[in-house]
Amino acid sequence: MKELLNIFVKLFPYVHSNIKIDVCDICHFANQHKLPFPQSNTKSLDPFNLIHVDIWGRISIPSVHGHRYFLTVVDDYTRHT
Repeated sequence: MKELLNIFVKLFPYVHSNIKIDVCDICHFANQHKLPFPQSNTKSLDPFNLIHVDIWGRISIPSVHGHRYFLTVVDDYTRHT
C-alpha cells in the first residue's frame, strides 16, 4: 500500500502524504458484500412494470455535493440502472 501511495504522490505533486497508513472505516465498508436475495420467478413483460429500489445511508462522510444517501433504481425488464 505504501508503494502505491508513493507512486500516487509522484504522479500528483500537489498531494502530500506522511506515509503513515491507518485503515479507515471506509476501507472496511468498501469491502462489504451484499447479502443474497431469494430467487424470484417474477418477470416483468414491459419496461417500468417492476422497479427494484435500494437506498443506502446515512453516510457519515458526505459526498462532494454534501449528499449522505445513495439510491439505486433498476428496471426489471431492461435491467437498466
